[in-house]
Amino acid sequence: MDFLEQALISKRINEMNRFGRARIYPKIREFLPEKRARVLDLVNHGLAMVDDTLDINFPPEGQLENIIQMFRLSYFGEVVNASTDVEKVVVELGSILKEMSCVSFLKTTDYLIGKKTYQEVLNYWETEKINFQRKWKILNRKKLDEIARGIGSSVALQVLYILDSPKVYNEFIPLSRAYGLAVKLADNLCDYKEDIANGFVNIPQKDINYLGGVSIENGRVVNVDLDNLNLSKEYIDREYKRVGEVFASADRLMLLARARRPIWSKKTDEKLSLLGQFCNTWFNQAREFAK
Repeated sequence: MDFLEQALISKRINEMNRFGRARIYPKIREFLPEKRARVLDLVNHGLAMVDDTLDINFPPEGQLENIIQMFRLSYFGEVVNASTDVEKVVVELGSILKEMSCVSFLKTTDYLIGKKTYQEVLNYWETEKINFQRKWKILNRKKLDEIARGIGSSVALQVLYILDSPKVYNEFIPLSRAYGLAVKLADNLCDYKEDIANGFVNIPQKDINYLGGVSIENGRVVNVDLDNLNLSKEYIDREYKRVGEVFASADRLMLLARARRPIWSKKTDEKLSLLGQFCNTWFNQAREFAK
């Protein structure tokens, strides 16, 4: 087993196995040449490792700045010494994206993947900085959706560019925003206890009365009773319905994207179909949570 999978926390591995992500992911990977497959691994497993490390280290901002700096340096060809698995992920990803994007005059698929993935990883971490700043704060729905969409769409866009090339201008932007928000909303619902324990409250201000086990003063959480932390069934059912609607919208956009591919391009169509199935495993997870 590659060190990327070995380093994932057991909770992630259990979810990957339980909800089918571990079954679908290798099928997606089989369609890709070796270098692009490795980039997919680094984006999918590697960035998850970075997230897990940031979650258990306080404050995370300084560590994230160090990670960004290592990523930038490796992308621009500097020699960077990596001492931990997380640092190895960051340096390897930067180095491979550099290799892919170095021959600019050819404008090949690898070149576009290298440039766009590099920028989207940076965009993802910039959104994470905003995310860190809202710890223990109670935000409105609009702001929470903005953060969720920003985080989710960056990851989705990275994967889309690795798998395929857009057939029309900015084709992947609405698709990544739709699936990114859908996956993040499902994840937020299922992991609300863990998120709140880490200071991230994803229940909007107007619905905060549905959340039990927290003490709030002046729009901030001042105490969490983990043993009594709970969400009302009414809120869970309503949010699950919303998650389903966002996934349905994303699935419609995916059908449109697949319809744009040539009828003889079965390989590309299957890649996108599998990606839609992969994203929908989070909806399956939310469905089980809402039972």
